[in-house]
Parts: sequence; C-alpha cells; structure tokens
Amino acid sequence: MATEPPALPVGRPPQPRRCRHRAAPRRDGDLRPTDVVSSFFICGIAFLVAAAVAAIVQAVAPWPWGRWLALHLAFVGGISQLVLGAGQFFVGAFLATDPPPRRLVRAQLAAWNLGAIGLALAIPLDAGTAVWIAVGLLVGSLASWGLAIATMWRRSLRRSPWAVAWYCCGALFLGLGLLAGSLLAHGVPWAQGDLLGAHMSLNLAGWFGGAIVGTLHTFYPSLTQTQLRHPRLQPLSFAAWNGGVAALAIGYAWALDPLAIAGWLALCLGALALLINVVASLRGAVRPLSLAARLVGAAQPFLLAALVVATTAAIDRGPDEALVGATRATVGTLLVAGWIGLTVLGSLLHLLAVVVRVRGGFTARMPDPRPRLDRLVSILAMLAVAALALAQKGGPASLHAPARWLLIAVYAMLALRVARLAGRVLLAARPSI
Repeated sequence: MATEPPALPVGRPPQPRRCRHRAAPRRDGDLRPTDVVSSFFICGIAFLVAAAVAAIVQAVAPWPWGRWLALHLAFVGGISQLVLGAGQFFVGAFLATDPPPRRLVRAQLAAWNLGAIGLALAIPLDAGTAVWIAVGLLVGSLASWGLAIATMWRRSLRRSPWAVAWYCCGALFLGLGLLAGSLLAHGVPWAQGDLLGAHMSLNLAGWFGGAIVGTLHTFYPSLTQTQLRHPRLQPLSFAAWNGGVAALAIGYAWALDPLAIAGWLALCLGALALLINVVASLRGAVRPLSLAARLVGAAQPFLLAALVVATTAAIDRGPDEALVGATRATVGTLLVAGWIGLTVLGSLLHLLAVVVRVRGGFTARMPDPRPRLDRLVSILAMLAVAALALAQKGGPASLHAPARWLLIAVYAMLALRVARLAGRVLLAARPSI
C-alpha cells in the first residue's frame, strides 16, 4: 500500500542552509593578496640592498656601528618585512579569505619602515627619545599586523589554527625582543642575567625562526607539489620550538643555565621534526625540482647543524659559550648564511615569480627548472656554507678564503635573479596599496 510523503509544516518554507561567512565578490580596485605580499617584499628587498651596501662600506672603511647597522638593516628592515608580508599572504590562503583592509596594510608599511629607519639613525647617534619613538613605531606596526590577522580570522571561510599559531607566537616573541632591545639601547642596568642573550633568543629564534619553521610546514610541500607527510610532527615541532624559545630567553635573562640548555635541546627537537617532513617532501617531490625548492630544501640541514653546535657548546662550557664563545662564528655562518639566507632567497625566487604570474593574468610562465644548473647551484651553496663553517670551527684555514668567495659568488648570482623578478614586479605587476 502506497504511503503519502510527510506533510511539510505550514508557515515559512524551509530555507537552504547557509555558510556562516560569505566572501563578497571582488571589485575593481579591491586589495589583492599579491598587493600585500609584493609591497612588503619590495620594501624588504630595498632594505636588504641597503644592508649589503653598509656591509661593503664596513669592510672598506670600518666604523664602530657599521656591523650593527648592516645587521639591523638586513634583519629588522629586510627579513622582518618579508615575514610580515608572507605571513598575511599565507594566512589569507590557508583561511580562504580576502586580504586585510587597505588602511591596516598602509599603517603597517608606514610605521615599520619609519621605525626601522629611525632606529638605524637614533642608536648610532645615541638619541634616547628618538629610540623610544622608533621602537614605538615598530610595536605599533606589529599591533596593526596582529589586527590584520585577527580581521582575516574573523571573516574566514574555514578554520586553520596552524595558519596563525606560528605567526602569533613569533609576533609575541618579537614584541618582547623589541622591549629587551630598547632597554639595551638605553643602557638600563640588568644584573639578573644576560639581557643581550635573551634579546637574541627572542628575535632570532622566536621571530625569524618561528615564522620560517612554521611556514615551511605548508610552504615546502607546495614547493615540491606534495603533502605534509607526517602532520603529527607539526604539533611536536610547534611545542618544542616555542617552548625552547621561552626557556632560552628566560634562562639567559635570569642566568638559569639548566633552563637555557633545556631550551637549546628543545630547539634541536623542533628543527629535527621539521627536517623529517622536509626530507619526506623531497623524496616524494615531482621532478624536476625548481631552483627555489632545491635551495629551501638545502637550507634546512644547516638549522639543525647550527643548533647542535650551539647546544654542544652550551652543555660543555655553559650557555654563554653558544652565543659569544669560540663557536659564535660557526653558528652564525650556519644560521645566517646557510639556513636563513638560502631559505629567504629560495622563497623570494618562488613568491616573486608567483606575483608576476598572477598580476599578469596568468600569461607569464613560472621559471622553467634547469635540473643540471639548479642542482649545481644548490650543491655549491651547501659546499660553500659547510666549508666556511668548518674552517671557522678549527678546520683547515686554507678553506676560509675559497669558501667565502664561493659563497659570495653564489649569493650574488641568486641576488641577481631576485633583483630581476623584483624589477618585473615593479614594472609590470606594480602593487596597489
């Protein structure tokens, strides 16, 4: 016997289920993701060029603040802006949402660049008030960046906690690092421990390190056209890395040697967890690999190597030895020239090419891989960094000069490629901010 379908309730007809958020259609003149990332990248590259000029001037005619100025321009003015721009770009992609409001992006750019320039002038001139103003601008820019991330999170189409967790922790560490740096600049007495060590831990490991390690968990699989092979290692890496930074900063600031050593060990664990996923992506990568993928992959072993050297020194001769002792040059070469330098150059090669392609209506092609040349360049870069670090560690002194010149040559070639892409962004894909 046939049955009738159940009667619908009388009244308002059933409404289709709707998403909690709905993306508004993009209009002409709206801010695009590539506007954000390319604006920060162009400013950051300009600071990196200025840092290179300052380093050359320091080598030719040394002056007391020359080395500090080159490092400040490179890290605060240059790499920090790459992190700020890339962070908003990747968060927007992970959350499937539009870029932050234009006024927030403008506020970040204006405040960060003015603060970085102001600090570069105020500290060598010992202008106390100007230092505080510059630090205030940097903190204000960081607050605008945090507000931009929060805005994208509120209107996102999906939730991706890892998209923001790494960057938010890094920003928190940077804020504390800026505070420690301003105290150092004003000569505030700190008898409890090593404030400079805490400052370096917060800025280098917390801000730069956290942003790079966190981003690579998603960025490197996309570079190699794979998936994150061991996703359960990311929470381990996150906890070990950020816990290690906190332990390191507190241990140095209050002279708690066991805590500082625990921090170094935790950073090693976080770097190892990342390296396992990077190697897995390399093994499963679509061939041929791009130069960007080769460089970023080649950079990651140097992070673990630097941390192992620093940790060994901290255990053997105390935590201070890891930062200012005989291993300082080796750790610096492995971290700066090996890990940060190659990761940044590889990332710029890829992301600037993406900007050119997207802003050109997808008519421009991504650079074609040249397997033999790309493999040679990445191998030479690794050999130069390893040989220079070995010479600084007590290896053959005859390695020092050839390794340094080889590293300069490789960096110059890669920097020229980045400059070409940046020129194309300015000429054909100029950002609208």
